[in-house]
Amino acid sequence: MKKVFVSFCAFVLSFSLFIPFAKAAQFNDVTKNNRFYKEILFLSDQGIISGFPDGNFKPGQEVTRAAAAIIIGKALNLNGEKRQTQFKDVTPANIAAGYIASAVEEDIISGFPDGTFRPNEFVTRGQMAILLSKAFELTDEDTIQFSDVHPKMAAYPYIKKMTAAGIASGYEDNTYKPDLVLKREQFAAFMARALNPFFIPGQEAPDFSVSFLNVGQGDATLVEFPDGKTMLIDAGPSEAAIKQELAALNIKKINVFVATHPGDDHIGGADYVINEMNVEKIFDSGLPGTDEEYQQYVQAAERKKIDRKITQTGQQLSPNSQVDVEVLHANRHAKNIDDGSSVIQITHGEISYLLTSEAGKAVEDQLMANASLQADILKTAKHGAEGATSQPFIKAVDPLIAIFSTDGRTGYPDENVKKRLEDHGADLFSTAKGTIVTMGSQNSFYIFQEDRSNVRNNEFASFSASSLKRYTLSDK
Repeated sequence: MKKVFVSFCAFVLSFSLFIPFAKAAQFNDVTKNNRFYKEILFLSDQGIISGFPDGNFKPGQEVTRAAAAIIIGKALNLNGEKRQTQFKDVTPANIAAGYIASAVEEDIISGFPDGTFRPNEFVTRGQMAILLSKAFELTDEDTIQFSDVHPKMAAYPYIKKMTAAGIASGYEDNTYKPDLVLKREQFAAFMARALNPFFIPGQEAPDFSVSFLNVGQGDATLVEFPDGKTMLIDAGPSEAAIKQELAALNIKKINVFVATHPGDDHIGGADYVINEMNVEKIFDSGLPGTDEEYQQYVQAAERKKIDRKITQTGQQLSPNSQVDVEVLHANRHAKNIDDGSSVIQITHGEISYLLTSEAGKAVEDQLMANASLQADILKTAKHGAEGATSQPFIKAVDPLIAIFSTDGRTGYPDENVKKRLEDHGADLFSTAKGTIVTMGSQNSFYIFQEDRSNVRNNEFASFSASSLKRYTLSDK
């Protein structure tokens, strides 16, 4: 298979697209029949747009330059505090003054030669292309041949960027209509596409997600299946860490919990998960644990009367027929408990993940001899420390992405391990920088990393698109 990735330039992506709109405002005049219904609710969910006191959104109303500045400012988390601007027609009393000033500082918007901003003028499709291209730092340009767009136009290079990103397109008569004034619903659609590539027409919506949670120096991997069921593989080193991560992703239930290793960095938060997340099944490596966290985990399972089933090589753990979750290695009698870790491979269509827990080089040698290891995403063993992730193993797995589940302390990941993976051509991610989310369909996926600065009310996590990429698999 040939692996290909395409970078996206959106600034912030909300995980709430993948889950139901739990708190979206219901505008009186925006029904499911509106072609931009989902886009409007998405932006409302994020607090980027709002309605009017009468409960309406007024989707057909024209968008002013001041309103555009507010929407862009909220999307980029700019400072909206009212203050003096450089424009003689925008005083600190103007509701958009703070966002206009901030957007000017960020070189997103500008005024007119006469020193005015003209906040009440309406935004055209050409102006929208300029604003959003600058706001989201679009770089790629399309080859366009619209009959009404010419190289001498100020919006020309920005329209090329918008069409290249898939945010905007032309009309059937081969025009772009750069002077057409935008309605509120249209601006919402363009903004939603800029923020979240899943709204771009023709993009395949994700139905599956694997998230590598930022729990510190420990392992915790959340799997969300196409039917809405969930699996948590390991629970990190503490109740507080796993509680925070599951709440940030709005997870209310864990159908299946898997403990790959008895160490406290894998099961420290397991008692919280079992006590609070309505766990239905537990799979356990069968390895003996000695830490207090392990005893709390066992006691929680006993109190809830949930049998801990011992994982076996070749066993299927998935609660969903569309996704395979196979145990590639398990050994409850291993003399070295690290090498008794459950090694798990997750496969959804053409996309595969390999989670290696604490397994060392001896297990890697066994796996290379007995299993098909190829995986697109490798969660490295031992938090990226030396003693695992050998060069032959990397070659056998052939990962597109390698993930280190660590808090970034010295030696994690080991520089030699990083170099081996980089030399192979893998992209490297670490949970030390935040939770890592992969979302995809059966032949493509996106990967992006959490940005806690935009979490609202601890209900939804936001994700920085500095690392947002789309990967696809295609035949050679």
